[in-house]
Amino acid sequence: MTQTVTRTIVHQPVGIDDPYKRLPTERTPRDPRPGDRLHVNFRAEQMTSASVTLTSETSTLTVPARPLGHDFWTADLGIVEAGNYSYTIDSGADYSVTFSFLVGRWRQISSILTTTIKADRVEFVLADEEGQPARASLSFPTAGACRLEFGTTDIPSRSGQPCTAQQDNKIIQIRADGTEVEVDCQTLGVTVRQPGKKDGVRASLRFRWLEGSSGLDQVEAQFYAGSGEPLYGLGERFSAANRRGRETDVRVYEEYKEQGQRTYLPVPFVVSPQAWGVWLDATEPSSFDLREETCVVRLDQFPGTPVRMSLHLIVADDAYGVTGTFTRLNSGLNVPPKWAFGPWMSSNDWNSQARTEEVVRRTLAEDIPATVLVLEAWSDEHTFYIWNDAEYTPVAGSDALKLSDFTFRGRWPDPKHLIDECHAQGIHVLLWQIPVQKHVPEEHAQHHADEAHMIERHFGVQNADGSPYRCQGWWFTDGLVMDFTHPQAAKWWFSKREYLFDELGIDGFKTDGGEHLWGRDLRMHDGRRGLEMFNAYPNNYVGAYHDFVQQHTAGNGLTFSRAGFTGAGRYPAHWAGDENSTWSAYKASIQAGLSAGLSGVSMWSWDIGGFSGEIPTVELYLRSVAFGAFSPIMQYHSEWNGAVENRDRTPWNIAERHQDARPIEVYRRYAQLRMSLLNYLYDEALEMSAVGIPMMRYPYLVYPEAAEFLRQDEQAYLFTRDLLVCPVVEKGALAREVRLPPGRWVDAWTGEIFEGTRSVLMSAPLDQIPVFICADSPRRNLLLAAFNHF
Repeated sequence: MTQTVTRTIVHQPVGIDDPYKRLPTERTPRDPRPGDRLHVNFRAEQMTSASVTLTSETSTLTVPARPLGHDFWTADLGIVEAGNYSYTIDSGADYSVTFSFLVGRWRQISSILTTTIKADRVEFVLADEEGQPARASLSFPTAGACRLEFGTTDIPSRSGQPCTAQQDNKIIQIRADGTEVEVDCQTLGVTVRQPGKKDGVRASLRFRWLEGSSGLDQVEAQFYAGSGEPLYGLGERFSAANRRGRETDVRVYEEYKEQGQRTYLPVPFVVSPQAWGVWLDATEPSSFDLREETCVVRLDQFPGTPVRMSLHLIVADDAYGVTGTFTRLNSGLNVPPKWAFGPWMSSNDWNSQARTEEVVRRTLAEDIPATVLVLEAWSDEHTFYIWNDAEYTPVAGSDALKLSDFTFRGRWPDPKHLIDECHAQGIHVLLWQIPVQKHVPEEHAQHHADEAHMIERHFGVQNADGSPYRCQGWWFTDGLVMDFTHPQAAKWWFSKREYLFDELGIDGFKTDGGEHLWGRDLRMHDGRRGLEMFNAYPNNYVGAYHDFVQQHTAGNGLTFSRAGFTGAGRYPAHWAGDENSTWSAYKASIQAGLSAGLSGVSMWSWDIGGFSGEIPTVELYLRSVAFGAFSPIMQYHSEWNGAVENRDRTPWNIAERHQDARPIEVYRRYAQLRMSLLNYLYDEALEMSAVGIPMMRYPYLVYPEAAEFLRQDEQAYLFTRDLLVCPVVEKGALAREVRLPPGRWVDAWTGEIFEGTRSVLMSAPLDQIPVFICADSPRRNLLLAAFNHF
């Protein structure tokens, strides 16, 4: 008998568009550009040899594939240039597959053909090296901001402030409110500065773009930073503050712990200490190459669409004035309710009413204040709107259940009573959410009805062929992802959650996730595709939840989110995501909070002591409690774990596990201090948000005259308008060098006054970190009174 052997070749040229992790069956690079070396990787079962034949417009090359083991193969096809290519993977057994791609060619602007001066903009017709035309315009959306737009076709008009312009001997001078622009028609340089100032931000009209690719095209812009001039921002980043010397991606991404250069919350915006900034107004993945004095902004775009790029060149009196203008351009910063500024408590192990009531009773018994309780493990883990163990008769997927439809038993026998009791103690309740209809293979009638309705009505994100997209990531794999650009879908989704507010009285949601889109060709209801939504989706999701929460709490609720993008500060609050209980993660979180603030996200938090793995040491816990007390949001949290021992980050669990009473005593004092500052913190948040300034700031950007001196301490920061906070970040340290900014500063604990612009060695016992009050603050006595009761 002859046995038939079926051979298959698996090759996925662009994988799932994961920017950091490549499948072993991808093409490298996914989107070849002129001068790239091309590798083809594939999987072929039961093969002893294979080859890949690359065919271009002028030649054919066959290369033997090299086995990598476990049926994986690779072939190096050499350098490709602009042109049309196909390649055939041949199994050597009468089975082959063929793929094709186009490598585009680079074009670059080289001259200005014409200039047109209008009342609110200046328009240019540009030309590339071959004389082909393109367009650019300069307009002024607000004081101190110049919008530089480029396109290969006409640029849509956008209203701006009035401007005047005159051309004199190859130089165009443009003036608008708070802004002067000089365009050099020979070099194509563009300089934006404040009126009367010599320096500012320098950019160029020499845009470069890749045209004619079959994969992704790319457009590039240039701006200039002096040798050694630092640049800051680019969103919530867990690395050193200065972004110079590297190329940084701008892509929303979930990296479970130890994020490094990856982030849940990127923002394509950099700030110079010389009081200028550059913002790329785009949602597609981009990068900022800051390795040279000529900095390059690169933006991915779909082929076959008009090339577009919009940069905002911002100037201000100081670096945080640049942030203020940036946030103003993105609808400002919103402030959560006053109760959000008290201490929060959370754990993913609180999976029953009895357990939750136990921790609430304990915090009250220990005289430890709390204003927020976050419940993550409250739901049935299928619908994420029904309480675990609730009994009910399933309804059609189009319908919504009401409170009267449930009989509560098991782990949550009376959630209404629990929430009412929390409210009676001044504790507000948030429930965990995810924008995914989870894939549930086991029988669950309500979930399956909801899923069927979601698919039938196309309420989820779609694949290019119109089929429902299922999550490709490691978390919530195969789940349907909600499309919040679909008005009816959002209405349906939230209708199922209305009873949680209207009948149970919860106060908000912990809006986790949002990093679920994989695939450039995904489709949204509003016409946008995956490439355009990778970064935009978190704000789209959280913004929808934010609006729903505000509607059902009369403006007295909030969302608490991990992912975001440009303008995320409109939807407070955010936290730093998943972190280990280590000193390095603690240090990285301080950096994340500061860079998030500079990038327009003020209401920020992290999980005190880290949330993952074994509990922190007493020392690390106490040091991080102090940092948490002087963060915009103070909260502890821990992940679910199957360990026998309790890994909650409650102060009493840390104390009991380590047989050390200090965690309870010290946490209590900081939490009580936080409560005594509640009105102050809320007022400061309102004042600072009104001008777009974050609550946590880099001292050396606020005091540029002492920047070199202050920059040597990367962990100290200004909190509110009045405080210098100096976390202790070194294990075993009981003293800390403090670099005081210019002016006079008051030790918040003792009242002693110090002259600024000098270093002082301050005692730092485990229950206290150095904190100073600006001596000239009108709030000095209020703050001293609060610290005096610590």
